[in-house]
Amino acid sequence: MAGETVLVVDNREDSIKFLRTYVLKPNGYKMFEASNGADALKIVLSKKVDLIISDLVMPRMGGLELLEALHEKEIDTPTILMTFHGSEGTAVRAFRLGARDYIIKPFAIDEMLTAIDRALTEARLRKERDQLTKTVLKVNHQLESRVQELRFLYGIGRSVTSLRDLQQILNRIVDAAAFLTEAEEASLMLIDEDSDDLYLRAARGLNEEKASGFRIKMHDSIAGQVVQSGQPISIGGKNEDDTFKVKTGYFVKSLLNVPIKNKDEVIGVLAVNNKNTAKAFADRHLNLLTALADYASVAIDNARLYAKLFADIDQAKKSSRELEHMVEAKSDALESANRQLSKSEKLAILGHMATGVVNELHSPLSHMLDNIYQLENSLEPSPKNLQIISAIERDTLHCQQTVDSLLDFSNTQSYQSDEVDLNEILEAAWSRYANEHAETGHLVDFVRGFDPQLPLIFADGKQLKQALFYLIRYAYLNMSQGGTLRITNRVVGPHVQIIISDTGEGLSKDDLRHIFDPFYSNGYHTFGLDLSIAQAVINRHNGTIEVESERGQGTTFTIHLPK
Repeated sequence: MAGETVLVVDNREDSIKFLRTYVLKPNGYKMFEASNGADALKIVLSKKVDLIISDLVMPRMGGLELLEALHEKEIDTPTILMTFHGSEGTAVRAFRLGARDYIIKPFAIDEMLTAIDRALTEARLRKERDQLTKTVLKVNHQLESRVQELRFLYGIGRSVTSLRDLQQILNRIVDAAAFLTEAEEASLMLIDEDSDDLYLRAARGLNEEKASGFRIKMHDSIAGQVVQSGQPISIGGKNEDDTFKVKTGYFVKSLLNVPIKNKDEVIGVLAVNNKNTAKAFADRHLNLLTALADYASVAIDNARLYAKLFADIDQAKKSSRELEHMVEAKSDALESANRQLSKSEKLAILGHMATGVVNELHSPLSHMLDNIYQLENSLEPSPKNLQIISAIERDTLHCQQTVDSLLDFSNTQSYQSDEVDLNEILEAAWSRYANEHAETGHLVDFVRGFDPQLPLIFADGKQLKQALFYLIRYAYLNMSQGGTLRITNRVVGPHVQIIISDTGEGLSKDDLRHIFDPFYSNGYHTFGLDLSIAQAVINRHNGTIEVESERGQGTTFTIHLPK
């Protein structure tokens, strides 16, 4: 998403020039510049900055000091630190202060672009969420207005069927016309069969003097044109100077008249006017007024009453259901966006934590193993000593394996792609598990369905092998009583498909939704990091992974990788 503003902080002009010329400007990013952290802090406090790229060592204020100043002022602008001479301790301190990434100079253009995109992902998701929230709120407001109008119409319809007094019904219709169209005046006129004039039957907003004896000639009025044509007329409301004659001596700035019809015959006119304000009536008002005119016709003619009334009620209910479905759909979309943003935030935090944990534990674990081997050679080789040392060694190796998993999850290992044979990688992943866990005694049959003509794919063979190893290990662990592990592959369109299926215990629907969440626990089993790492590796290769499972029916993973 180009267009974000990036503040580059570096006392070396050549570094700033490189970022401006080859990284930021060609990719559509806006740019501010500062030669030290103090100047950068002033820019952040006075201007909108989406991302900071700062050198570590600078005069007046360095990168770490800038992070501390931002933290003190509770400013959470994503920051990437870069340096010629980095250290693990400096990197850990930078991440603890909130840095999103830590890059060693000199760096490749793609490396910096990837770091920028990763640092801005959280802000972009939050912006998309806010935009979606505004859209949903706007739509909800519109839907609430429409629902209120429909409920009002529905209420008028109920009153038409429940009230026996025709005058009371017509008064309610006129009140509703003024309310729904926000008009200053409303009136209902019927045709006098003797004189062929229109006479006032119900009104709102007209004073008694105007209402008394209010009659309109058919041939010399806008209402008369509506009767003769059978079509509604809406005029005015565009200019303050506009005036239109309703009858002799009576002028308005805007009006909307609709015919009241009994079958195909026009029997009257329902009208709304704005006498003092130049405010035009919209198509929505025309629809509402037409509906009210229909109710008036129903009230006047009992034969039309039931047929028209029930049709309008059914339509109102149908529209209400449709509106409710729209609200539910928008709410579901917003909830899904919130879940995705929350998961992304958690994974980002966990990834940064994982990097720090790996750096802290890797070296001590290696020293522990060396000390265990020395201790084993120096102690008397009694069965009890050997048993204790073996237990310590086994637990230490388990810790080292967990550290390696954290290293995979944090994605700090190099990514090296090449053409690889997927059949060989699948075979190697299975053989690794079979060799490492031959003593478990699981009676698991391995069934291959490999396509011998499978094309090579472009991938990091080491990472892909690790991901497939985790999926195979998961399948074995879920078949503690034995079963069948079936692995097949084939070409499906532009992708290579891998299916890993077991006949193990299977998962509940709730566990299935969280299967790729790191360290998810259902109370009696914790999934750890393996499946999260497998999903991350597949996604890193522009692939997809899907899972199907039922209690007692086993689990199936389906992977698609580009050819």
